[in-house]
Amino acid sequence: MFLRKLFSTKNKFTWVLVDLLIVIVGVYCAFLIQRYSENVKNDKERNRIIKALKYEAEVLRYLMTEASAGMAKYADQLEKVKNVQYSDFSNYRFIEPQYDYQTLHYALNLQNPQIIDFELHQLLQAMEVEIRKLEHTERLITEVSANFRRLPPKLSKDSEAFLLLQSQNVDNFERFQMFIRDRGNISKILLETSIAALAVINKHLGPEQTKAIEKKLMLQNAEYFGSEELSVEIGKALFPHFTEEELREIYREGRSRKE
Repeated sequence: MFLRKLFSTKNKFTWVLVDLLIVIVGVYCAFLIQRYSENVKNDKERNRIIKALKYEAEVLRYLMTEASAGMAKYADQLEKVKNVQYSDFSNYRFIEPQYDYQTLHYALNLQNPQIIDFELHQLLQAMEVEIRKLEHTERLITEVSANFRRLPPKLSKDSEAFLLLQSQNVDNFERFQMFIRDRGNISKILLETSIAALAVINKHLGPEQTKAIEKKLMLQNAEYFGSEELSVEIGKALFPHFTEEELREIYREGRSRKE
């Protein structure tokens, strides 16, 4: 009796609603499947990019630690020399590219906040700005260095040519000093920005992936650290959450791979 009523002409509207409901459920299920697929794809892409950013930011952090300290020391040395006689700075040059930040540049151009969120995007943007400033400063240092002119030993110190060359060298030396200080200051800012970005990157990766990448970095560079003691010292400074025994094992493993 129920089926007869259901299939009767009078209940055609009911079947239209049933068909519509089936279509709606089908479309919604398809939407859920597509969204799930996109989320899985975004998760994989995010993890891949975040890992690559971790490598780049860690390398920059190490380089800027060395550069900021080195430039500050060098600037002090130049200031002492300046009061006596300018030094020969003609061999100071930078061959580009000096820094590897392709992933950083790629991440900044992504138009997907599900992969790179606003917080990380802001930090990466700040890093890129400082890298650009650093590159520009290094080009200026290279240019000024190339303008240095050695004074011919047979040229009279009272001659106009000698005095002109000496004046030009003094001017270039003062510019060189200024750009060295700039490079030191920019390196320090980039170091601080890299550390801030790494805090967010590590949070995205989690403790396990973070430590695995840091171990891989140390393994890859074990041969450049020289001795085991120096490797442990650098490792403690960069990654204090590793124990001394872990750092020694990493150094030995890295060295054995190269032999």
